[in-house]
Formats: sequence, C-alpha cells, structure tokens
Amino acid sequence: MIRLSGCALLAMLVAMGAHAALSKENTEWPKGPVQFLLTKAEQNAWKTVTTDEEAKKFIDLFWARRDPTPNTPANEFRDGFEQRVKLADDRFRAPGTPGSKTDQGKVFVLLGGPTKIRRSRSVATPNILAPPTSRRSGDITPVADNTPKEMWEYEQAKMNIQLGTPKVVLGFIDQYGQKDWKLERQAQTDQSALFEKVAESFVVLPDLREMPAIGAAQAAAASAEPMLTLKTDALRLAVDALRAGGAPSPNVFVSYGEFVTTDGEHFVPVQLYASAGLDPDTPVTFFGTVEKAAGGEAVAAFEDPATTSPTSGGVFVARSLTLPPGEYRGTFGIAAEGKPMSVVSTPMTVAGVDKDASAVSPLILSNHVYTLSEAQLPTDPFAFGGLKVVPKSDLVFRTKDELWYFFELRNPQLDAATGKPKLMVKLTVSGKAADGAPVKMAAPAEETPAQELKDVPGHWAVGQAMPLESFTPGEYTLAVKVTNTVNSQSWDLQGKFRIVE
Repeated sequence: MIRLSGCALLAMLVAMGAHAALSKENTEWPKGPVQFLLTKAEQNAWKTVTTDEEAKKFIDLFWARRDPTPNTPANEFRDGFEQRVKLADDRFRAPGTPGSKTDQGKVFVLLGGPTKIRRSRSVATPNILAPPTSRRSGDITPVADNTPKEMWEYEQAKMNIQLGTPKVVLGFIDQYGQKDWKLERQAQTDQSALFEKVAESFVVLPDLREMPAIGAAQAAAASAEPMLTLKTDALRLAVDALRAGGAPSPNVFVSYGEFVTTDGEHFVPVQLYASAGLDPDTPVTFFGTVEKAAGGEAVAAFEDPATTSPTSGGVFVARSLTLPPGEYRGTFGIAAEGKPMSVVSTPMTVAGVDKDASAVSPLILSNHVYTLSEAQLPTDPFAFGGLKVVPKSDLVFRTKDELWYFFELRNPQLDAATGKPKLMVKLTVSGKAADGAPVKMAAPAEETPAQELKDVPGHWAVGQAMPLESFTPGEYTLAVKVTNTVNSQSWDLQGKFRIVE
C-alpha cells in the first residue's frame, strides 16, 4: 500500500474532481489522435477544463485556430486531419492498436504520406495507386537489410508543411514480423522536436479567443454575379499588354484538363507552373481571364489569393473553372503584393464530358504524385480520390527522373468475376534524340491495374512509372493504347515531352 502525503492526496482529489463533470466523450478527446496536435500550452490549458461547456469551447477554438479559412463554414484543416486519421486506421493497424495510434499512424497523421519509401523486402513494380505501401509518390526502393525495416523520407521541396530541414528520414522496425512497426530512434533527427514543431506550425490563429463569425462572406460570394473581368487595374493592364502583342513571361507554363464529377458537374482544372523566380509557400494572387477564341467575348475571370506549392523543379498554383464547350484563349498569371510577376496565354479546347459515357481523360505526364493530406472537393484541380497528380506543365524531364503517365477511366465495363476493368496497356515512344537521330521504342502490351477512386464511384485511375535513365536527351512523344478486354473497348492517348541531362 502506498502512503500519500496530505498535500499529494489533496492534489489527486482535486485533479480527479476537475474532470468528474466531463462526459466520457470529452474525457477521452485528448487521448485520441488529436493528442498529436496539442501544443504544450494547450495540454496545460486542458487540465483546467472542468465542464462539458468549457470543453466544447476549448475544442471549438482548438480547431478554429487551425482553420486556414476562418470566415467560412468549412474547416479544411480539420477535414484533412480526420481524413488522415481514417486512412491511418485502415492502413497501419497493429495487434490491439488502432492504426492512427501506431507509430506509423502518428507520423502519417502529422506529416502525411512520405515522398519516398525504402523497404528491406522486395516489392512488386511500383504502382502509384496501390495502397498502403505507395502512401505518397509510389517511389519504393528495396534496401539491403535482414531486419524488416521501412525508411520514410520527407523532402521539404515537396512538402506543404515546414520541416526545418531539407530532408527528414524516419525508420520503422517490425522486430517480430507481426506488422507492428515501431519508430526507430535516430541520432540525426530529433523526432520529438520535429513533431512538436510541425504541430505548432498548424496553428494559424494563435491569439484567437472567440469563435469567428462565418456565413456573411460566403453568402455574398454565392449571390454575386459571375466575374467576367479582372477587378484590379494592374492585373488587367498586364493581361491587356499580353493580348496586344507583348512577350509572355519566361519559365511559366500552363496545364489544363477536362473532367466531370459523379453528379455531372463539368469542370476544367487549370494549373500555372513556374520553373524559376518563385519560392514555395509564397502568398500570391492567381489571376486569369478566358475569352472565346472567335470574337474575344469574355467568359470567365478570377483573382484568387493562393500560396505557391512546391513541386519538382519549381512551384505551382491551380484552380478549377466552369466553362461550356467551345474554343477559348486563356490568359493566366501570378501577382505578388499587387504587382504582376508573370503572365502567359494558351489556346483552350473544351469539348464537354458526358458523365455516363465510358471514356478516358486526357493523358497527364508528371514526376510528382502524392496522397493528399486534406479532404478533397469533387472539383479540386488534378485530384483523384485523394491522390494529387501535378502535371509537369513545361513537359521537361531529366534523365534521372521517373516519368509517370496517368489517366482517369470513367464508367468502364467491369469483369463479372473481379468487379474491375481488365486493362491492357501498350506504350510506344517515338521522337528524335538531340543529335537528330530518330528514336522509336515499343513495349509489349501488358495487363495494368486500375484503382477505383475513393468516394468517386464509377471512376478509376491508372498510372505507372517509366524510368528515363536509359533515354538520351531529345524530343519525344509517348503513345498509350488502352484496351478494356472485358468488352474490347479501346482508347488512344498521347503526350509530348522533352528530356534533358
């Protein structure tokens, strides 16, 4: 029996009584995955909470301080966190432990999917769509070791959160071979400091003491007329100068596509990629106008606050537009502190998409594919069931890169036995090397898996990596012939790209 001093006993009774009035739900709240987000100050503040009313206010403010858009009903950070918790529970469960409370689950919940995974066991050919091992880019490299081990690499250049270092490597050991991966302590990484730093970085409104008012701005935006012209004079003048024959900005490139939601909402994602001149995580204004190619009638315009996101070789910003079928000229740019930094223009063809037809999307060529860490909206640009595919808008790849080809397959006829399409994909590469020599390479048609997109019934994604180390610099075209052998329906896709050293 342990004898307690009067002061110690009193302190224990006070601590027990402090939360006696809390419901079980609120008592358990800080013990769940949210514990990984609580800062030290919040942990201390929670100890003073004694009633459910106080707990509700604490929890509401906890999420509000992390809301990137506090004046709207949605809290994108909370939605993304809860999505990561669900994914962690599905993918990282260990004997007797929910997936989100395992070491791998904790890291995934805080940092998202790694940019690269190395494993001590042999794995199949990398497939960006095959969970759970391809948790971000699908780039998995075996490492020589007799102990089951996974090394998760996080590269700052490809992350939207601040790591404080160019690269973080976290190792996990499955000591007993029971899928119970434990975080390996490493001298080169102060893991506690890393996790605390990341958790604190999520707090965007640290001084918030009252819940912000929401709804007014949202209602005003919903009732506003569609924007057809730019409101800011400097942005409008930059677009007019380009239309009048001015030179487009160098090192800035546009990608766009055409997609449809399961509800039939047609949308055109537009991405502006800058290979030089802008740093990641820079607050900017992404602006643009779209006009009919014949006659120049204005169809759409926008000026959106944005933050540049890192990608291989540069940064990007993106948004989706609603455009009816037609031929257009799109002019897009980036401004910082009210001053246009870059403006480019591109022709755009919008054919329209039948939501019920069996079809494929345009081919996307990329070297940056990862799992989204936040909840995805149906019309988010170049996002597919929680997977982000960043188009390489300049279509320039290096010989050390892997070129990922990707397309979306909608409403395919399914195999009765497996409930999936059965796809055969044949790749052909043709073009000219830098010295002018013609090049033609073809791979035999092979069965290629398709992954049904999460929360997007009837939509499937197909993507594979093509190493470029054996290519010589030059100009190439990738032709992709896709055949669904269930009903012999086929499609032909192609994309041009350039390879440099």
